[in-house]
Amino acid sequence: MAGTFPKLLKWNYCLLTAGILLCCLSNCSDNQKQISSEKNEAINSKVVGSNDSKEKPLLKIAGPTHIDLGTVMEGSEPHVVFMLLNTGTAAARVAVDDLSKGGCTAVSLIPTLAPGDSSILEFIFETLGYGGRTETRRIQINYNNPENSPLEFSVSATVTKPEPYQALTGELWYGYYLLIDVRSPKEFAREHLVGSINVPFDELMEWTASLPQYILIYLISQDGTQSDQAAIMLREKGYSECVSLVGGLDEWKNKYISKQLLIAGNR
Repeated sequence: MAGTFPKLLKWNYCLLTAGILLCCLSNCSDNQKQISSEKNEAINSKVVGSNDSKEKPLLKIAGPTHIDLGTVMEGSEPHVVFMLLNTGTAAARVAVDDLSKGGCTAVSLIPTLAPGDSSILEFIFETLGYGGRTETRRIQINYNNPENSPLEFSVSATVTKPEPYQALTGELWYGYYLLIDVRSPKEFAREHLVGSINVPFDELMEWTASLPQYILIYLISQDGTQSDQAAIMLREKGYSECVSLVGGLDEWKNKYISKQLLIAGNR
């Protein structure tokens, strides 16, 4: 019994020591979390610009916040320009949100505006598919000043449908192609397909140098041999949409009856 009492004291002492150690570690951990939290808040304050910061960005829109375009034709894309000014004392980090969820595009806005700087936001009012409707498009500007953000501006218009005799520019763009006859001017003048233009084989590379490489080009020759060569040559130069009409003018005449869509002369 006498030997047991010291052992109990020793055991209780160990438990007390362990408890104190755990308490210290816990307090240390809590202190570290508090320090880490305060550090993160300080970093966020510098990056975002919290309400406690003395220096803040302040964006203003120069001019009206709403513009009515009146009546516009479907297929057109009116451009509206808004000017943003940072009249604050800190840099503004800007994000654009399209509240219309389609039908408009905001471009040319600088994502960061220093104090005293300005930036143009070009607003493109897209009308294709909205004929016969009155539309209002809204854009929201969010930036790192929660008290004064977001800013919002809008553009409205009445979109008219085209008449049956009118075509939208988008239709022509998506269906656009060139029909090039690579034969000699003499052969071209004798007969050629309506709508084709004459660019002799030897002049083709120089003539197409100013064309965009994505444009669809149909090449035609007498029997397709020379236009095949021209197509291969142009594709090697990056004109990936360039094709040769199989069998050339001879095959066209054989398939669609002689003189079908064929004319004489230089036009």
